[in-house]
Amino acid sequence: MKNLLQTHSVRWAQSVKLTLQSQGIEAVVLDENAPGYMGFAGRVRVAVLNDAELPRAQSILSSMVPPPSPPPPSWPVQKRGLKLLGLGFVMMFVTAALFDRFEVGALSLASLGLTALAFFGGFLLIALGWRADRDRTPQ
Repeated sequence: MKNLLQTHSVRWAQSVKLTLQSQGIEAVVLDENAPGYMGFAGRVRVAVLNDAELPRAQSILSSMVPPPSPPPPSWPVQKRGLKLLGLGFVMMFVTAALFDRFEVGALSLASLGLTALAFFGGFLLIALGWRADRDRTPQ
């Protein structure tokens, strides 16, 4: 008996098992209750009973997996927004350190302004990024 697949989805494991059985390959689902009692760490396994049928089962499994889809057009815009939010989060700590260490001065206020600008710009890019998907023609 050889493992063919490890997944968190019991439904996917059952689908793989049924597909393999329809092709004449004996397969079993192991640890079917693992996601329930182990949470995200629990994995369901699909095993092929006959070791000689493993390469054929692997080719059937690879034909079942859909090709990866490209990211939506909004992803580059929203990715920049997430980076700006991260920068704003880091700048928040830098600004707090500047206000603790020095009196309120030009450097502290400039840091506060850059922090606010990074947060606002990040939220704005994430919120308006979906507009790039709107121009996409339906397929």
